[in-house]
Amino acid sequence: MSIQRNPHRIVSDLATLALGVCFALVSLGCSSKPVPGPDKLGRDEGIGALEGAGAGMVVGAQVGAGTGPGAAIGAGFGAVAGAIQGLMKDSLEETEMKTEAEIKATRERIVAQDVLAQHYEMRMQMHPGRDIYPADVFFRGDSHKMCPQGIAVVKEIARMNEFRLPYSRLIVASYAKSTSPDSAYVSHLTERRAREFVNQLVRAGVEPRRLETRAVVVDAPVLIDPHDNPTRYNQAIEIIAIDK
Repeated sequence: MSIQRNPHRIVSDLATLALGVCFALVSLGCSSKPVPGPDKLGRDEGIGALEGAGAGMVVGAQVGAGTGPGAAIGAGFGAVAGAIQGLMKDSLEETEMKTEAEIKATRERIVAQDVLAQHYEMRMQMHPGRDIYPADVFFRGDSHKMCPQGIAVVKEIARMNEFRLPYSRLIVASYAKSTSPDSAYVSHLTERRAREFVNQLVRAGVEPRRLETRAVVVDAPVLIDPHDNPTRYNQAIEIIAIDK
């Protein structure tokens, strides 16, 4: 038994379907603008709106028995419900990303505090009157760009000086050993490292007017630790507080 459909009814149904899709797209346009990037924040809200609109339109069409308004109404309610579900998922992803960032920052700070604790313990035993760090705490090899661990340690140094010596000027002295005191490369390296260290202190909140740089080429290690590699302090960073 074949079913004959009224041509006018088919046109009406198609028009209703188009109206429902338009309603869904309008709902999508009113949702949060998707943010590009690997996290795809906003993507789930938009997808939820479209998926919800489609499902709602089908249900609405069934409820309305193909008479027309049910499909459009169902699409609208479906789009809203889908958008809400997608928004909740996006919010959860954003919370997870924020939590991960906080955990990472806390872990970096703990490592930096451990480095400083060891540094001050050794300082009390060997050179209590000076604040000298081996350069490899902040820089890798002969690079003048500070490594991630170095940046974390500088942030902790900045926090300490904010309360310990809030008004004192600080000289950041960069040392490097060279058999030739006139070595242009070594001079350049020490200057760039001193400036990089100061820049990181400024980013961490220390006022620029409190900071000075000093680049020094030496013919022997600045310090020799009997319990460490005797050449480790061939390159070093010293923080010198003046007008305390």
